[in-house]
Amino acid sequence: MARRARSHLTGTLSAGRRGRGSQAGGRKGYIKRKAACFSSIRFVSGSRLRQSSLSHQLPTMDSVLGLLRICVKRGVNLAVRDVRTSDPYVVVKLGNQKLKTRVIKKDVNPEWNDNLTLSIADPILPIKLTVYDHDTFTKDDKMGDAEFDIRPFIGALKMDLNGLPSSTIISRVLPSRQNCLSEESCITWVDGKVVQDLCLRLRNVECGEVEIQLQWINVPGSKGI
Repeated sequence: MARRARSHLTGTLSAGRRGRGSQAGGRKGYIKRKAACFSSIRFVSGSRLRQSSLSHQLPTMDSVLGLLRICVKRGVNLAVRDVRTSDPYVVVKLGNQKLKTRVIKKDVNPEWNDNLTLSIADPILPIKLTVYDHDTFTKDDKMGDAEFDIRPFIGALKMDLNGLPSSTIISRVLPSRQNCLSEESCITWVDGKVVQDLCLRLRNVECGEVEIQLQWINVPGSKGI
């Protein structure tokens, strides 16, 4: 009898331990599931915030006419901002879009030949170009700025030019007090594409010009010209 009583008591204690163990395991599992749930909520919320921020900054595809590729070719007789030279680079800005070329060290006649691409939603807005001198330990110095109007270029894109021989000049834009052109700008039909070459006279500086070239990129799903 004493042996059976001890056996019964041992079985009861073991069952109690197993019960408590399963309850503890259940609580741990519940906590892990809740933690995973909160973690996933934080991830989704973060993703939504990032997507919302990006969609606020960038124009949507159905509002974009297409892409404007600006080849920043070279600078001519730029201002000296260091001891005898400068380390120039160019920043191009349109609305919230801001792009820049690489820095050319110690050269006031730099050749960048860098392509910068902007999405165009409103062709009426002018595009601003600013030249800076790169400094390592101080704020970069301005070396002049200019604006250019892309409406004549957009107008040429709307023409039916198929069949024209390559290098045909479509139209010309003359320098005036209302623009920053230092010489006549030609809009040309080249190898089935409309191209505009501009030489911009920099403002708010003692000297300097920047030569650029415009080309258009059609984007599937955009409004188009």
